[in-house]
Amino acid sequence: TPRRARGGVASNPSLAIVPRSLVFNWIAEARRFTPGLRVLEHHGVRRVKSDTHLQQFDLVMTTYGTLVRDASFLQSCVFDCLILDEAQMIKNPASTYARTARLLKASHRLAMTGTPIENHLGEIWSLFEFLDPGLLGSSAKFKKSFGAQDGGESARFLSCLLRPLLLRRTKREVETALPERVEQTVFCDLEPRQRRDYDEIRQH
Repeated sequence: TPRRARGGVASNPSLAIVPRSLVFNWIAEARRFTPGLRVLEHHGVRRVKSDTHLQQFDLVMTTYGTLVRDASFLQSCVFDCLILDEAQMIKNPASTYARTARLLKASHRLAMTGTPIENHLGEIWSLFEFLDPGLLGSSAKFKKSFGAQDGGESARFLSCLLRPLLLRRTKREVETALPERVEQTVFCDLEPRQRRDYDEIRQH
């Protein structure tokens, strides 16, 4: 039977989408900190594609690969909380991962990543299009406003705009015994042909 939340209101399970290498870690942490949480591993050849089956659990764990393979089934379900771990997996808004994740139905959404921006500000647009569709406008409009000024006033404005929606945790807050970071900058001049090729790829 579907589990019941406090007050007798039916509650849907939460879905966490994680890289396959992290599934074991998630399950181990759930057992450690929330031993009463009913966790389902939804991946592998024996997975059951049934909403009734999923409703028997509090947290459903799946992988990005399974998300794509079970896209039609997962899109037919309704989840309480939808969590993306290593959310940079959807940094390309045109990728299959990103398009599939945006179609899932959930009351709440959470994206966790250590690298929200790896190459350009357009990647943050893809994350927020998943979290709150339309918040940052269309992709084309976002690129026009922020694409060419990653380090300028536009980037600072975007940072202020998104700050209330971000929860940031530094390594020092997680592990106090870590040594200070050491940075070393090494300049390497490109040959003319390398510079031309690099600039063409960067502009593209």
